[in-house]
Amino acid sequence: MGTLLRQDLTQTEHRSPYFRYGAAVAATGVTLLATIALSRFRPSAETPAFLLAVAVVAWYGGAGPAVLCTFLSALCLDLYVFPPKLGWSFRFQDFIGLGWFFATSAVIAVIASRKSRAIRELEASETLLRQFVEYTPTPVAMFDDQMRYMVVSQSWYRIYNIPQGSIIGKSHYEVVPDLPERWKEIHRRCLAGVADRADEDEFQRADGSIEYVRWEVQPWKRADGSIGGMIMFAELVTARKRQEESLRLAEKLAAAGRLAASVAHEINNPLEAVTNLLYLAKRNPDRAGEYLDQADEELRRVAHIAGQTLGFYRDTGDVAWIDMAEVAEGVLRLYEVKLNEKRLAVRKKLQTGSQLRARAGEMRQVISNLLVNAIDATPAGGQLTIRVRLGREWKEPARNGVWITVGDSGCGIESRNQKRIFDPFWTTKKNTGTGLGLWVTRSIVNNSGGSIRVRSCIEPGRSGAVFSVFVPAQAEATEEISASEAG
Repeated sequence: MGTLLRQDLTQTEHRSPYFRYGAAVAATGVTLLATIALSRFRPSAETPAFLLAVAVVAWYGGAGPAVLCTFLSALCLDLYVFPPKLGWSFRFQDFIGLGWFFATSAVIAVIASRKSRAIRELEASETLLRQFVEYTPTPVAMFDDQMRYMVVSQSWYRIYNIPQGSIIGKSHYEVVPDLPERWKEIHRRCLAGVADRADEDEFQRADGSIEYVRWEVQPWKRADGSIGGMIMFAELVTARKRQEESLRLAEKLAAAGRLAASVAHEINNPLEAVTNLLYLAKRNPDRAGEYLDQADEELRRVAHIAGQTLGFYRDTGDVAWIDMAEVAEGVLRLYEVKLNEKRLAVRKKLQTGSQLRARAGEMRQVISNLLVNAIDATPAGGQLTIRVRLGREWKEPARNGVWITVGDSGCGIESRNQKRIFDPFWTTKKNTGTGLGLWVTRSIVNNSGGSIRVRSCIEPGRSGAVFSVFVPAQAEATEEISASEAG
């Protein structure tokens, strides 16, 4: 009610001039009648009453009607209030009284008019802000310090299936009763002045369904600097999250197919040896034990290769301390056949004790994706470099971790393509690539709190590319991508 009254009293520019100046005449007349009727009760209240009329008219109608009200009030005071009544008086003290009245009225009119204009500007600014919030395409809501809705964007209503306008003035916890306690604590911290955000926060509804939310909260302040409430951005990203998981699984399966060809070559040799040894054991019973021992050794080799392959693509273990030098060595063994087929020289410098806390399967996939790209980009007889060492991050020297570097002497990456190599489905390997390998690699590294960068040269004789990955020692590996997710 107060807001509506304030808007009604301040929007003078929308009123007719006849109405505004008529209000000045009416206000003067009403004041005069009230003054005459009450003069015997308050004989000294005439001048303040007319000053009040001038202030109201200035507030309501603006400067012009206030001047008219001042002039009419002066006439009323001289003719009907100050003696001699119903006549003109030109005494010196009358001039002084009327002059004082005019001066006071002018000051009151200016103050009232300026305040009225300031409130109109404030109303216009508030209206603009409300329209900005309401029509912004992102889900945004503004709350007071009691977490009651003040302004809500239309996309907020649409995304969360809430009837438009039905939650203004209501508590957020009444509208979302199943809100986790940890989010309520975030709201309390924000109302204390601490902003916060998250890109993919898991939210379990009361019915057990899981949603993923990207949100950010910022406190807003009153004119005196105190916190008046908070502004919240909250967007459901569940669909995007599911799509990303599907893409990662697709890349996992595609990489498994590429690896299968290499593993088949390596397994074929010991299987042929087993076949030959069993044949010899049948032909030479006296040496059957010796042949069977050799066949058993070859089968152990096959089992080792199969175990490495399954461990590579079905790692579902928890976060644990792993030695990245051992992980890199294992990946190199898996691709030994492919490296030998292209006669690629491998320079490796693997620092033992390069430990970090992460998921071994994810770290193997990072090195594998980089190594496969390097093998594919390097011509036969070329050279690869793989290095693992302890170190600190360049941008934040206080962070300890492990640096993983994979380089090749291939054709290099053109500068116009370096910005796109981490985009999903973008690839230069038209027949063999899925365009997901580097995208998955960067996702794993980012989720671990690390970083990845690339340097490249396409100058003949010096061409090649070097990928450098930093993973902090206490990596928060939150993404787990395994073939078991397909079930």
